[in-house]
Parts: sequence; C-alpha cells; structure tokens
Amino acid sequence: MRFLLTICLLLSSFISLAEEITLKGTYQGKNLYVQNPFSSNQTSYCTEAVYLNGKLILQSPKTSSYEINLSKLAINAPVDVKIIYKSGCKPKVINPYVIKSTSGFKFISFTIDDKNLHWTVESESANSVYYVEHYVNNNWTNIKVLTAQSGQISYTVPVNHNIGANSYRIKHQEKNGQIAYSQTVAYNSTQGMIKFYPRNVSTKIYFTGNVSYEISDSKKQILKKGKGKEVDVSTLQRGVYYVSFDNRTEQFLKK
Repeated sequence: MRFLLTICLLLSSFISLAEEITLKGTYQGKNLYVQNPFSSNQTSYCTEAVYLNGKLILQSPKTSSYEINLSKLAINAPVDVKIIYKSGCKPKVINPYVIKSTSGFKFISFTIDDKNLHWTVESESANSVYYVEHYVNNNWTNIKVLTAQSGQISYTVPVNHNIGANSYRIKHQEKNGQIAYSQTVAYNSTQGMIKFYPRNVSTKIYFTGNVSYEISDSKKQILKKGKGKEVDVSTLQRGVYYVSFDNRTEQFLKK
C-alpha cells in the first residue's frame, strides 16, 4: 500500500511539472512556428510533446524552434493544437493568428461548370480581394483578381479549362492581410487530350494543342516554362528531361 502511494505521489509530482498551451482555429493554408528555449536547468528544451487534433506529432523536439505542419489538413478544417512543456519554461507560438478568424467572412458555396466558377459568401468587407487559383503543373497559379464590393454575396467568373483534370480554389484576403480559402472544386474537361512529340528530340518539342508547359531536369529544376504549341530545347545538353503539361509529366530524351 505504501509502495502504491509513493508511485502515485511521484506521478502527480511529474504531471504537475508539465504545463500546456492550447490553440484552436481553422486551417487557412499556413503552418504554425514555435520558439523553443532551453529549460531552466539548461540541459533540455522546453517542449515535451505537441498534439494536433488529439494525435501526437512531435515529441521532445531538440531544436530552438520548430514548425507545426498543418498542410495535410483540408482548408477550413478544425485545428486543435496542444503543446506540453516543462514548468517554468514556456515555448512561444510566433504566429497563432494564422489559424484564427477575426472576421465573420466565410464561403457559403463554390461550384463549377464547363465555362464558369460560381461562389457565394457572407460578411464580405469592402475592398477585400479575391484571387482565383488554378492548379497547374503541381502548383497553385493565380489566374484572376477581383476587388470585393461590400454587400455583394455572389460571383460568377469565366475560366478556360485545361484538357483533362482541373482544380480551382478561391483565396479571399482582407485589408489587414487575413486570408480565407474556399474548398477546392474539380472539373474534368472532355476535350481531346493534348499530346507531345517527338520523344527523342534534337531541336523542338511540339504539342497537339495550345498548352502551358514546364521543362525540368532529373533534379526537378525547371529549365523552361511558357505557353504555346512548341518549345525550343536545342540548347539543352544531351540526356533525359521531363515535360509537364495538362497536370501530367512525361519523359523525353534530348539527343
């Protein structure tokens, strides 16, 4: 009995030495960054554990700062972060505001058809800005910018789909810099798929339609990019290269 009492006292003493920071909000496309000083005994760092939505993601990070990666969450998904740290030694979250919404703005709907994007919002502020983003060649690319008018709740914007799979999202930015993202919508264009030729090339690559493209080497370094029906690769050294277009990547040989 005395042994069990001793164990309980030791456990309660250990628990009392740990404290907690809690952050709650929604994911808006940015990660959290934390300063992590030495503990008072100068032998270890403050943070003992970091939990994201109830799951342990970091344990006793041995660095003076660290990143809490939220990128696997969907935009607007709930974020619940708990940082367990040693008593008397408190980490500092540098940018807690990136998961907190201080305005009442929110997206109500976001849909797509063969020619247009449509979205509705509420609590829009005047002179805030909408950025229409298209996922092209593994990157989100801004294709249109609109200045909001206070009180307007619905928008329709024409877009030119690439052949094949297309993904779009809307970024809304307040005058104070606060950002909110819509959900991502997808559209598959049923036009004929663009192809390229030749695969063993000396001077130029040709596409069967007008397309945005990127040429990269084996280290994924982008060497050329543009839009058109052909691209001059005569200055490239001999070897294997990659051409990205229409959200896919294919290989070719420069002779």
